[in-house]
Amino acid sequence: LVISGVFWIFGSAAVALYVVQNVFYALCATVGGRLAVCSPKPVVLAGGHGLGVLMTGIFIGLPPHPGTLVARFVLGVCAVEETLEDSRCAELVSEDQHGMAFGLLATVNGVEDFLSGAVLDALWTAFGVRWAFLYSACLFATGAWLVVRLRG
Repeated sequence: LVISGVFWIFGSAAVALYVVQNVFYALCATVGGRLAVCSPKPVVLAGGHGLGVLMTGIFIGLPPHPGTLVARFVLGVCAVEETLEDSRCAELVSEDQHGMAFGLLATVNGVEDFLSGAVLDALWTAFGVRWAFLYSACLFATGAWLVVRLRG
């Protein structure tokens, strides 16, 4: 119902999905930020990565359908991660190192996005969508495990 209303307002399914994604992204960021105030940030951050595993599982396990696409947009997986990465980074370094740490975090994220996107594209092209999203699920699961294991 929400999607059809947004579609009617904007006249395009792509624009409607983009608007709905941004609304849910903001909601997930807010919830993730609130959870991080009352829970350990690594646990909440690992939970965000766990949502990534769930999202990729939707693509792997469910048949192609517009509802599958909507489910991915609604999850707003990156919102939890992007909300907490900077604050977790700030906890791990001294205040006088924040600028360098945030710059390094952004650089690592950019390189990781490029490299994982290239690998995902190669897997999708060579072996199909299931292998590409299985790779993505493995990255999310590894990220969750590493975040929980990191001490600081």
